[in-house]
Amino acid sequence: MPVAQNARATENNGWFSVPHGAFHWQLQGEIAVDPASIAVIGADLDETTALQVAKWRKAGLYPVCYINVGALEDWRDDYHQFPTDVVGNAYWGWDGEYWLDIGHYERFADIMTARFDRCRQKGFLAVEPDNIDGYEADQSNRTTGFKLTREDQVRYVEWLVDLAHDRGLAIGQKNASELVDDLVDRMDFALLESAFRLGFMDEFDPYIAQGKPVFAVEYFEEGADPALFCPAARKHGFQGVIAGLELDQTPQNCP
Repeated sequence: MPVAQNARATENNGWFSVPHGAFHWQLQGEIAVDPASIAVIGADLDETTALQVAKWRKAGLYPVCYINVGALEDWRDDYHQFPTDVVGNAYWGWDGEYWLDIGHYERFADIMTARFDRCRQKGFLAVEPDNIDGYEADQSNRTTGFKLTREDQVRYVEWLVDLAHDRGLAIGQKNASELVDDLVDRMDFALLESAFRLGFMDEFDPYIAQGKPVFAVEYFEEGADPALFCPAARKHGFQGVIAGLELDQTPQNCP
């Protein structure tokens, strides 16, 4: 099945490199894209059908599936499969979402494996793993309830990388700037939220140095200003994107 023209099969593995280019990131609502102006599309695993993914790939787009790997949402079909003792505190700001005890990920490894399998079966080419920064929350006032350590986080993410690559899927680093040194050699791209506003864009320059794309997203609701953000994104070699917090509408890519 075709993939984006600037995506290429890497020489020493079985997955496709993530292309540099405009990024359509939308996890809710009806998704309409112009293949002529978009290279990569990020969509929710459960909300997207295999038929839709096939259409995107036929149009030359590179589809990435969103999987929440560090927190649990009570609207997911597999919610009740998770042992209750790995479900922690509520995730601040998102109703119905709770931190997972990734320090004991073996307790739900089979459920996460099934999610990655569905991602591959639907035809996605990569995974966007959300909430790989639980240990950071435990060092702030937004505690997970489990006192997670950096070592817990790295061990879990390394397992996720293997899970993806073993299935022919690329996988990206989502935020968690403190983990760049640990992950940049193994991850295939990076996806940042509010890095310009919070001042951590520099930490992801190593991805660009290795020729791996970085998609930097700022949010309208947080005061994103294209006149300030887009030049900064270009300076770093990042693909700048401005989106709504609910990710339910067409985002705006920096030129």
